[in-house]
Amino acid sequence: MAKSYSVTSAGVNPTEDRAHRMRMYFIAMSLRVACVVSLFWVRGWWVLAVAAGAVLLPWFAVLVGNAVAHGGEEAVEAPEPLQLAGAEPEEPVEDPASTLLVVDVEPERRASAPATESTADPDPGPPAAPEGTR
Repeated sequence: MAKSYSVTSAGVNPTEDRAHRMRMYFIAMSLRVACVVSLFWVRGWWVLAVAAGAVLLPWFAVLVGNAVAHGGEEAVEAPEPLQLAGAEPEEPVEDPASTLLVVDVEPERRASAPATESTADPDPGPPAAPEGTR
């Protein structure tokens, strides 16, 4: 019997996950821009905090932007691979070298030009009489 899965074991919607990661990246990079701009008027030991934010926020933003939500704690089992088996021949072939292979298809050559009227009918028959001369 096939195992059933609940809806809560399904993964996160990829579109929503991507949108969430883009928002988080945007927020982190906006804070970084604010840190870089505030370096012009901040004085004292706050310069170190703002500089650390300007240097470390891009690393944090990339980590948050690349963290894909997997969701669903249950791992889905893969189905068993299909086994392909060839059909057994009706009668065994004693000498494979003497087997005759018949092909009922006209061969198509890649390098040859397309068939024209002159190559399509090699023996057109007698020429037609001009009109009015019967």
